[in-house]
Amino acid sequence: MTTKLQAARLATGGGADTVIAAGGEPDVLIRLAAGESIGTLFPANVSRMESRKRWMLAGLSVKGSIVVDSGAAKVLRESRRSLLPAGVQDVQGAFQRGEAVTILDGDKHRIACGIANYASDEIMRIRGLRSDRIEEALGHHYGSEVVHRDNLVLL
Repeated sequence: MTTKLQAARLATGGGADTVIAAGGEPDVLIRLAAGESIGTLFPANVSRMESRKRWMLAGLSVKGSIVVDSGAAKVLRESRRSLLPAGVQDVQGAFQRGEAVTILDGDKHRIACGIANYASDEIMRIRGLRSDRIEEALGHHYGSEVVHRDNLVLL
C-alpha cells in the first residue's frame, strides 16, 4: 500500500486525478471511466496548466534553443506576450513543431522555455519576418507565433 500511495502522490503532483481501486474487481477500469465511485479518489493538487509549465521548466525534453533580440526579450519579460518571428535572431539545435525549446536573450541567458509552433529549420526561414509573411515564406501557417504565450514559461 505504501508504494501505491507514493505513486498516487507523484501522479497528483503532476496534475492527474488518481484512483486506487481493487484490480480484481470485475471491469474496474471501465466502471471507473464511466464515473462509478470505486476505490479511493486522490484529486490532483495542481492544475494541468501548472503541471505542464513545471514539465517545460524541468528542461528534461528540451530539444533546442531560440535566440531573441533585446526587444523580444523585453516584451517576453515585461508584457508576457507571445514570441513572434520578428524577434528571433537565431536557432540552436534541431527540433520539430510541438517540442520544448529554451528561449535565450542575445547574451545567451535563458529567459523562458516553451513549445515551438514551428520546426527549427522553419524558424530559421521566418526569423526576422512579420507574422503576416509566414505563409508566404513557408507555404503553410501554424499560427502567428513562434511560441504562443500559453505555451511559454518565464524563468
